[in-house]
Amino acid sequence: MVKPRSHAAQFRTVLHLLAILGEPIRVVILQRLAKAPTTAGDLAKHLPVSRTAVVQHLKRMESAGLVAATAEGRRRLYRLAPKGFEPLAAWLQRIA
Repeated sequence: MVKPRSHAAQFRTVLHLLAILGEPIRVVILQRLAKAPTTAGDLAKHLPVSRTAVVQHLKRMESAGLVAATAEGRRRLYRLAPKGFEPLAAWLQRIA
C-alpha cells in the first residue's frame, strides 16, 4: 500500500511551484507554451532576455515538472506538462 504524502510535503511542493511561477518571465514563457510547443530560440525572439536565459528558465520549470522537452534533431521542443500543475490546482481547490 502506498502511503499518501503528508500535508506538509504537499504544501512544500506548492511553495516550490509558486516560487518558480513568481518569476514574471517564466509566466510569459508558460503562456507562450500554452499556445503551442516551441523551441528556446523561438521563445527568446519574443522575450527581452537571451536564448541562454530562456534555456535556464526552461530547465528550472522542467525540473519542477511544469514543462517537458523532446528532442527533434538538434533542437529541443518544449511544451507544457499539465500534470506538473496538479499539486497547485489541488491546493487552490482546497483553499477556494
